[in-house]
Order: sequence, then C-alpha cells, then structure tokens
Amino acid sequence: MSDTITFKNTISTEEFCRLRESVGFQKLTNEQAKTVLTNTTFLVNAVCDGRTVGVVRVLTDLLTDAYITDVIISPDFQGRGLGKELIGHVLAYLKQNAVGDIKLACSLYANPGKEPFYEKSGFQKLPNDKYGYGMLLEL
Repeated sequence: MSDTITFKNTISTEEFCRLRESVGFQKLTNEQAKTVLTNTTFLVNAVCDGRTVGVVRVLTDLLTDAYITDVIISPDFQGRGLGKELIGHVLAYLKQNAVGDIKLACSLYANPGKEPFYEKSGFQKLPNDKYGYGMLLEL
C-alpha cells in the first residue's frame, strides 16, 4: 500500500455505507445513503489505493450556518492526521464560499471523548461566553 492520499468531492453510496459501518455508525441502505449524499452541500473524501478511507460532510446555507457531520476515518487510518486534514479542507471551502460579510457559524456534534480533536481545529465546547449549550432532539 502506497499510503498516498488524494482528496475528492464525490463518494459512491457503497463506499459511504462501508466507511460508516467500519466505525460503527448507524447502518444505511444504499437508497438511504443516496438521499443523505444528495442532500449534502459539500463533502470531501480521502482515497488511498482506490479505497475511501475518510469523509466529512457539510450542511450549510453559506451565509449564517454550517453544520459539519459524518467525520469518519477508517480505523486503519485513524491517528495519522487525516481527520485534521479533512476538516481543513472543509473550513477552507466554507471560508472561500461564504456569502457576504456576515460571520458564518460552523458547528458540529462531537462524539464523547472526541472534543480535544476538534479543539485543535479551533472549535470551542459549548456553552461559552457567546453561545449557549448545544441541543439535540432525536426523532
């Protein structure tokens, strides 16, 4: 294996499902994955030797809010800085494509214990002096 990583902005439903399952995320059918990917504003995936080894999705209006979701790194590629690199691609995209002079608020839901990873990219735990607690309603 060469470990040369390339970055793309497309992923097949099969690769998306495989990667999700490799880290224990909720299982999706190919049809469900197609719906998820169709409704994604931006994604970046990492490919090594023809295999997707990481992906990050973003839902955004590019004006006031952006939500980063599905930060997934294949278990055999975790701990190599790939997640940070993918987040860097996402933040660069958001900065480049933000509309107007309104500050774009970028948020995410960190799995327990993963907060320090996101803090390295500049994210802050909530609450802080400006924002309240993050909230969640599971339907």
